Amino acid sequence: MVKAILTLMAALWLSTACQAQPAGAPAEAVVAKVSDGDTVVLEGGQKVRLLGIDAPELEKEGKPAEFLAHKARAELAGLVQGKKVRLEYDKLRHDHYGRVLAYLFLPDGVFVNAELVRQGWVRVYLIPPNLRFKEELVAAQRQGMATGRGIWQRALNQDEKHYLGNRKSLRLHRPGCHLAQKMSQGNRVRFDTLKKAYEEGFSPCRTCKP
Repeated sequence: MVKAILTLMAALWLSTACQAQPAGAPAEAVVAKVSDGDTVVLEGGQKVRLLGIDAPELEKEGKPAEFLAHKARAELAGLVQGKKVRLEYDKLRHDHYGRVLAYLFLPDGVFVNAELVRQGWVRVYLIPPNLRFKEELVAAQRQGMATGRGIWQRALNQDEKHYLGNRKSLRLHRPGCHLAQKMSQGNRVRFDTLKKAYEEGFSPCRTCKP
């Protein structure tokens, strides 16, 4: 019985350790470059996409930069450029571009992802199953919205009477979005305001862009 308990404890410890630091990924590193408001490059060349957040897009393929995209990049650079950061990981460790997915922490304990949200430069963008710091990020977003600063100067402008959220994906849709129409009733939740949806950790659909 004791042996079985010890074996279980060892398995749990290994599971936690693997989540904290995937094979080949650094526990600490210096940020060499900030690409945009949610992406950095480490010394050594590894690209890291900050988990749980989404920054305004910079100009790309002839499209102009989104509102405050350059400011978001500058704020992230001010926090981490040339500094050593601690990287923590979640269940999925790479995206389809091959970038490392991580949460960044400064030596003084500042949670960089959440700090950007709190200041209003980025929004929460959760992608299950990477929900390790969901509560902290959503709490930071509530604080950011309350100030009305940054992206929240415009992000709460509403042009629909209601919106539909998907509990499974945590995406928010316009009622006419084809993805909303495909949702099962069990996953569907109605929000009368964008603010309420964002307070619950839902993020805008990239197709219908509510």
